Amino acid sequence: MSELVETITCRRCAQVKPPHKENRHLCEDCVKAENSRVSYYRQHNFNWMDVAKEADLELWERQPTETDWEYSVWLCYRDAYPGKRPSYRDVAEQLGTTVNAVRKIAQRWSFPARLQAWAKHVDEVTLKQREQEIIEMNKRHVEMAKALNDKIQRAITNIDPYSLSPREINALMKTATELERKARIDQVPKSSTDLGVDDTNPELKKVDISTENISEILNILGKAGVLSNIGVRQTVTTEVVVKDE
Repeated sequence: MSELVETITCRRCAQVKPPHKENRHLCEDCVKAENSRVSYYRQHNFNWMDVAKEADLELWERQPTETDWEYSVWLCYRDAYPGKRPSYRDVAEQLGTTVNAVRKIAQRWSFPARLQAWAKHVDEVTLKQREQEIIEMNKRHVEMAKALNDKIQRAITNIDPYSLSPREINALMKTATELERKARIDQVPKSSTDLGVDDTNPELKKVDISTENISEILNILGKAGVLSNIGVRQTVTTEVVVKDE
């Protein structure tokens, strides 16, 4: 008599076949196929990004299962940015290995996606540094302007009004009026239409102070002894016009 062979309906392929000796719900063929798939994924490290996310690691940081050699290859590839575009050939030459060996490691650890994450990180750091530099520069400029305004205020206070000529008084009055008007206009809120102010005319905010008036004002402030090191230099600009024949 022939020996009876146990069979099952495989839950994966739905065929009637002998069961696997360890997994009685699947046939031998389906278990072998699953083992091959898992081995292939482990060999090519397809789930390493999920592992990095679970470990709260950035893609450009060293990963738990990354060997010293693999990480050194990645560092050599990564550190080329942003100076130049990284290449497998350059990495192979620097580390004394083959391009094929570098390519295999790059495929295993998804170098293109990893480099994109690194570039984003570098750009964010650079942007923060630039923002901080701008803040510090603006702070220095404000401090310089404040110090200069204080000196000018002291100079104006020391001016003897009885020593000024009518022309000098007129220059100071015109400058003060223009600056005050500019300051008041700049303080008009965006909803200026509610106040009945026409803010659409660009000529309204133009401060028209001639070079002659500026020269006169500097000379006046120089009498106070504060602006003794400041002078006025007059320049002449020549415009060349080509006429059509």
